[in-house]
Amino acid sequence: MKKFSKSIKLRYTLVLLALLGFSGGCAVSQVAKDGYYSVKHNLKGNYYLDQKKYKEGIDAFEQELKKNPQSAEAHYFMGRLQLADNHAKEGLYHLQQAAGFSPDKADYHFWLGVAYSSNMESNLERKSYLRALELDPRHVQALTYLGHNQLERFEYKDALNSYNRVLELSPDNASVLYSRALVLNRLGKTPEERLAWKKYLALYSSGPMARLAVMHLNALGDFQYRSHAVGQDTIILEKIQFEPSTAELSQRSQSCLNVLGETLIDGNNVPIHIVAYQKNNKRLAELRAKSVKKYLLDRFPEIESSRLRVSWFEVSEKIKIGKKTFSENESINFFSAV
Repeated sequence: MKKFSKSIKLRYTLVLLALLGFSGGCAVSQVAKDGYYSVKHNLKGNYYLDQKKYKEGIDAFEQELKKNPQSAEAHYFMGRLQLADNHAKEGLYHLQQAAGFSPDKADYHFWLGVAYSSNMESNLERKSYLRALELDPRHVQALTYLGHNQLERFEYKDALNSYNRVLELSPDNASVLYSRALVLNRLGKTPEERLAWKKYLALYSSGPMARLAVMHLNALGDFQYRSHAVGQDTIILEKIQFEPSTAELSQRSQSCLNVLGETLIDGNNVPIHIVAYQKNNKRLAELRAKSVKKYLLDRFPEIESSRLRVSWFEVSEKIKIGKKTFSENESINFFSAV
């Protein structure tokens, strides 16, 4: 903490000197003081938030507010720290104060909306996001959370519009890509939904949200991405592709198999089945299963050959999702041999 304090004091000093320079070198002006404390609060607040030292931050800003109870920035960081420390009512109070003392700050209104959400005040939450967007129409967080608010209230067309606006500003926004696909599901826009899930999975193919995205995509009868149980892990892979009518792996699929190989190295020694399906062509199915095994062994010599067991069939793979059964005329599947 001493190192942090020295660093912050140095920055305060540099900022103060710069502000004095702009004020003509006279006695410290009110502008210089305001700028000094603004930087001080921002550095301290972001430090405590980034380091997740919420209780320490709350104690520090309590002292700041005793000195200056009308400091919008001190209230702002106190509010955010209280929210992060699961004190929704206290967080709301301080963010209300921040927005009241400094009504022209879009960020303050956005976080006030988050505080209203934490206190189950949906209407006031929305008003805060809209106010933030009046001040800054390109405020990505406010647009995102407005969309979430609309989605929770079943206003799917409005939510879709909000999410589309976010993606114009932030095309790789994970939560919005996922939520937009969910909205398209609710609207029954199946072709667009299918593309939306694939767009999400092309960028984010791990974690619980990705697994849910795969479930949604597979429920549409689309198996471009699938979940595979590998030991204690579940990994998501794009469909393994080959050059037409051959057992030669595509370049893209080699990258997918690298993910599998790394998982096998990091995991336990559970054997893995590589199962190939090729309708009306058992020989090609055999060659493709063996091609996948060979690639993994060549690329990852740490894997013992006996761990990779191959099987092949000249029929379509039958995949049951809920009450529906789908057929894939050619596919490669992986699962643990338990």
